[in-house]
Amino acid sequence: MKIVRSSDSEKYPELFQQMFRGRATVFHDRLKWPVKVEGGLEIDYYDRELEPAYILDLDHHGNVLGSLRLLPTIGTTMIGREFLEFFDEPVDVSDPTMWECTKFCVHSDDTGTSIRLLIALHDLCTKSGIEHVIGLYEWQMERVYARLGWRPERLATAKPGCGKLAVGIWKVETAARREMTRNLAKRSMPAMVTSVG
Repeated sequence: MKIVRSSDSEKYPELFQQMFRGRATVFHDRLKWPVKVEGGLEIDYYDRELEPAYILDLDHHGNVLGSLRLLPTIGTTMIGREFLEFFDEPVDVSDPTMWECTKFCVHSDDTGTSIRLLIALHDLCTKSGIEHVIGLYEWQMERVYARLGWRPERLATAKPGCGKLAVGIWKVETAARREMTRNLAKRSMPAMVTSVG
């Protein structure tokens, strides 16, 4: 695992290229989401204009297997901006102890990558004083998160016509960390995190 900020892009250009290329493949090509892709890379306003943190799951050769993006809710977020009108009651949270997770992207069907990303997210939150994570997801993902060991509490459900989307809150607690660790132990690749910047 590697934790980087957007300001590290010049230091690790290949990692960022792989991450943005993987996002284009997953969100644009596979899921057909209306994201903008340029030069084979999916990069948006938050990547260009803000200073998000990213967690990258790397294989033994340094290739990016998956990634996610984190932004503080006290600033601009996707839930408070792009998805504001998706809900009857706007979900516009501003809390220094709650961060927004977006662009959760796994490049393969290996659930080990998903668990490692979530464990790294949990550990980063614990070290940084983040008590909750908020994120938008499709309904069926609740079962997936439950199997992985860290299930969100649903906060809001999108209006009819806006898709089967929900906003959930993940509470940073040791029980979830233990459950994810047990699930990861069934996999062959260990979870290791190194921080950058």
